[in-house]
Amino acid sequence: MLAAAPQLPLDFFVPETPNFNNFIVGTNQELIALLQAVTVPRRALDSSAICVWGGHGCGKTHLISALAESHHGAMCSLQASDTFPSDPFVDARLLCVDDADQLDAEQQAWLFTAFNHVAQNSGVTLVSGQSPPGGWAMRDDIRTRLGSGLIFEIVPIPQDDLPPALSDYAQRRGWRLSEEVLAYLLSHSRRDISSLCQRLVGLDRLSLALKRPITVPLVRAFLADSENESKA
Repeated sequence: MLAAAPQLPLDFFVPETPNFNNFIVGTNQELIALLQAVTVPRRALDSSAICVWGGHGCGKTHLISALAESHHGAMCSLQASDTFPSDPFVDARLLCVDDADQLDAEQQAWLFTAFNHVAQNSGVTLVSGQSPPGGWAMRDDIRTRLGSGLIFEIVPIPQDDLPPALSDYAQRRGWRLSEEVLAYLLSHSRRDISSLCQRLVGLDRLSLALKRPITVPLVRAFLADSENESKA
């Protein structure tokens, strides 16, 4: 365990605020460029709807949060688990709904009205789901509107590409990820890119705070404390 950690001012287990810079792009360059274009004021886009889909840990929530963080102007960002507002945001130019394939009937009705308001304002609605929108259990009228927009599968980083991707991510943060640390991390952590990057961020913070290099013993102690933190 890291005995000194409770006395330190940083919370090493809180993820960074998602943004486009701390997302590992992989082969998703076209999608990232499009989402960054949405943040540009008065930038005209070819569609009023963008649907992103993919499995757990591929980065859907990260990208929606990054877009919401970067957007300038009236917007609304929700998850399916949220309590939806009583009225749609009639002046919004960006509407983001994460896990839209999980919306109940009342939420779908809200989304239908909100989507129309945003489209009338020449805005964009971004939604995410686990599968392509054509197969979502959703009202035909809203599924058709979403499905007629731009649809992107977020392609996860292949397992064989994880080592160089993580090494590059650490290097961009200003430190070198040794082969020993990388091998230990890959064998003792979830192997989705989102979880692994969060581990690297926490290790970076811890190393700076303790003024210690990132070694296998430090990683071992960090992961043990991280597991205890998640159970607390």
